[in-house]
Amino acid sequence: MGSHVVSRARRFRFVRSSSLIALGVIVPLLIALVGAEPLDSIPNPRTRDATWVTDMPGALRPDTVARLNSRIGELERTHGVEMAVVVVRSLDGLTVEEAAVKLFERWGIGKKEKDNGLLLLWSTGDRRVRVEVGYGLEGVLPDSKVGAILDEYVIRKFKSGEFDEGMLGGVDALLSAAREEPVELPSQRSESYESGSSGAGIVAAVIGLLAAIPLSIGSMFGLRKWRRYRRRRCPACQMPMTRLDEAADDALLEQGQQAEERIGSVNYDVWRCGACGHHFTLRYPKWITSYEKCPQCHNRTKSSKETVIAAATTTSSGSARVVETCAFCTFRREHTKVLPRIEQGASSSGGSGSFGGGGSSSFGGGSSGGGGAGRGY
Repeated sequence: MGSHVVSRARRFRFVRSSSLIALGVIVPLLIALVGAEPLDSIPNPRTRDATWVTDMPGALRPDTVARLNSRIGELERTHGVEMAVVVVRSLDGLTVEEAAVKLFERWGIGKKEKDNGLLLLWSTGDRRVRVEVGYGLEGVLPDSKVGAILDEYVIRKFKSGEFDEGMLGGVDALLSAAREEPVELPSQRSESYESGSSGAGIVAAVIGLLAAIPLSIGSMFGLRKWRRYRRRRCPACQMPMTRLDEAADDALLEQGQQAEERIGSVNYDVWRCGACGHHFTLRYPKWITSYEKCPQCHNRTKSSKETVIAAATTTSSGSARVVETCAFCTFRREHTKVLPRIEQGASSSGGSGSFGGGGSSSFGGGSSGGGGAGRGY
C-alpha cells in the first residue's frame, strides 16, 4: 500500500514538472499567435496612469503588475532611481538590443542629471529579455552582473513557465543592486560585482563631474570608448579577460556578423578568458548607417537604392523605384514608392520617435549608452 502511494506521488510530480516545462514553450507561442502590436503603439506607463509597468499581451497576473509597480515606486521615492518594465508580443523586426535602446531614449528613463534609469524589456513571442542600464548605474550594475541576474532569477524561472516569479525575482534583484545592496548570485563571486571603494567610487566621481559641467562632444566619445574597452572579468571564473583583435575574433563570429563588420553597420567585440576559455560577444550597432535589418537573414545588411521616376510637385505626388538588396544573403526586392506632394510653406518637424508615449519625456530625461545584458530562453 505504501509503495503504491509513493509511486502515485512520483507520477504526480513528474506530470506537474512536465506541464510546467510545456507551459514555458507553449504559452509564448500562443501569445505570439495573437499578433504583434506595432512598436509605436507601446504606451508610456508614466503618461498613461503614472505607473511603471506596461504589459501589452497581459502575460503577467494583475497582482504581479501591482507588486512590480509598488516596488519600483518605492525605489524611486527613496533613491530617485526610475525603472520601466515593458512586456510586448514581438520586437517588430528589431533586435532586443535595438528595441531597448530606442525605448529607453524615447522615454528618457532615469533622472537627467544622474542617468539612473533601468529598463526591463520582455518580448514573449521572440522569447527574449533585455535589461538596459543608464550611465549612472553602470558602477553597481555592470554588464556581467546584469547577465548573472537574468540567468539566476529570470531565465531559470522562464524556462519552467514561471513567468510571474521570474519577473518579480529579476526586478527585486535589480532594485537591490541599484540600492547598492548585495545580491545573491550562487554562480558568481559577489565581490567582483559589488561597488568597491575603487572602481565604483571612480565611476561615481566621474559621473558626478560630468553632470556638473556641460558635456563636450569629445568627453562623450571618451566615456563611450572607456565603457567599451574597459577591463572585464570572466563571469565563469572571475579571471581577467582579453578583447580579441579583429583578425582573431572572426573565428568566433557567425558569417552574418562578419558581413555586418565588413560593411561597417555593426562592430563586434569578442572577449575571451585565458584561464577557462569562456568567451562572449558584445554588439555595437553604428548610430549612423544606411543599412537596415534584412527580413530574410535578419542581419543588419540590407541597403536600399531609390531612383526617382516622377518628381513630386506642389500640385501632384511623384513616384520612385526602390531596390532593396542584402550584402549577405540572396534577398532582393523591388517596389514603387509614392513621393508625397510638396506642401508650400511646410516646415520639417522633429517627428515622433519609434515608440509611443508622446514627444516629451514623462520620466526624468535620463539616457543609456547601451550597457546591460540580454538573454533568450
